[in-house]
Amino acid sequence: MPRWNLDMSIGKRTHIAERVSFIFSFDFFNIFNHLDFANPGLALTAPQSFGVITNQLVPANRTEGSRWIQFGARVEF
Repeated sequence: MPRWNLDMSIGKRTHIAERVSFIFSFDFFNIFNHLDFANPGLALTAPQSFGVITNQLVPANRTEGSRWIQFGARVEF
């Protein structure tokens, strides 16, 4: 079963002067809050946990698998 996750970024650049601009951005990670389960336990010696899913898959660059929203502001000159 493929594991999927949809991230999105929305931004707006506003020119303040000829060579100065201000950028607003919103970054959405796992925008639909899709839950991916980790693989089930496969230890035949522990029948109480065989085939049981105990946690969710967490992407490598994050600490949780839930939706994250990040706001950014930047001045370029």
